[in-house]
Amino acid sequence: MKKSLVALAALAATGAFAQSSVTLYGVAEATVDVGYKLTGNSRTDTFNPAGVVTTGPVTARTQSKSSFRVQDGNSQGVGTSRLGWRGVEDLGGGLKANFQMEMGLRIDDGCTTDQTSTCASGGSGNSGGATFGRNAWVGASGGFGETRLGRQVLGSFGVQGNSWAAGSSSGLYDAGAGTAPAMGGVRFANAIKYLTPNLGGFSGSVTLSAPEGNSTTNSGTVNPATTETSNKMGLDLAGEYANGPLYVGAGYNKRNSTTSSNTALGLAANVATSTSGPIKAFTVGASYDLGVVKPFFNYTKQTTDSSTVANTGGSITSTVGRANEKAFSLGVRAPLGAATLIAAYGQNKLTSNGTSVAANVAAGTTSGNGTVKAYQIGAQYALSKRTLLEANYGVKKNTATARATAALGGGTIANTNAKESALNVGVRHAF
Repeated sequence: MKKSLVALAALAATGAFAQSSVTLYGVAEATVDVGYKLTGNSRTDTFNPAGVVTTGPVTARTQSKSSFRVQDGNSQGVGTSRLGWRGVEDLGGGLKANFQMEMGLRIDDGCTTDQTSTCASGGSGNSGGATFGRNAWVGASGGFGETRLGRQVLGSFGVQGNSWAAGSSSGLYDAGAGTAPAMGGVRFANAIKYLTPNLGGFSGSVTLSAPEGNSTTNSGTVNPATTETSNKMGLDLAGEYANGPLYVGAGYNKRNSTTSSNTALGLAANVATSTSGPIKAFTVGASYDLGVVKPFFNYTKQTTDSSTVANTGGSITSTVGRANEKAFSLGVRAPLGAATLIAAYGQNKLTSNGTSVAANVAAGTTSGNGTVKAYQIGAQYALSKRTLLEANYGVKKNTATARATAALGGGTIANTNAKESALNVGVRHAF
């Protein structure tokens, strides 16, 4: 049972203390991998302008084995270990003030999640270096719904988590989260989020990330070089229906940034470049509780466009590319008393292509394709409402082929593949 702590300031206000509260909560989860094994290899072949392949050597082979290893839940279990505070104050007339601050923890070594990285800004979904990288927001709620300001989980990612059999963070071999691209990188920082009230099972959210981090830097006293960074406003939309045994949801996410520079060295030696990379993603998911079994389905598609233009002394070189990911997962949950059985399969097909042009002449092309597959079977046993035992076996496979062709023919073909597997057991305690 969660422990509610009455705010000290509210204790001094006559009659107000019963209407204001702060709740400390968290999850402590540790798991053990038994028989962990990771194998992988890659090779690169070359071909000449006539298309004749010259077989190259195996360029890399990796193998990692461990009789056992201790992991945090974020790596292998039901969800990330965490510590958080949430609070609410009743302002009267149905209006409430709310806040949440939540940090991720690695229970296996005691570190906070990604503590060594740089804090994210703008529309980035990364949480590196953020003390409260999981959630940090303040807002208000009432009959109109709820509005939040700060760093928070995206509604579209919530759709994914609700339509994956093992949930949104259930280990390395999770057939859903282990194969599909996470919508918007899971979170937006510097965000404004609006959540609608629940209308007969229908609910939705709109999240906008502020285009922060834009900058222009000049260096030098004569003809100063210039570097510019421009972050675009991020957008996330989600709509869900949850009523009785049926759940259906859909989400959309878009984010982008542009970086440009100019050396300002004069016409002959000047170098100017501009790079942009918009990312768009869409997801749809569903589940239906049949009582004896609950099936899940999710489909996610993400498109990443990239464009680089370089002007060197008046000679222009441009490179454009597009990468597509199409992922789906199928899974079931079956309750058996205090136990729940889980089985799932996920697959992600990746394709990419690119073209380079130099001085109005095609300089070359690139293309690639790959597949990620994950199989998962597992069981959870509830010792109480707060404590859960779990066991999970999973296999994850990655294969990829990349082809690069020069303008006059000839090029390389690179093939890589990897396989990861283990039996995982653990315990999760929520408070």
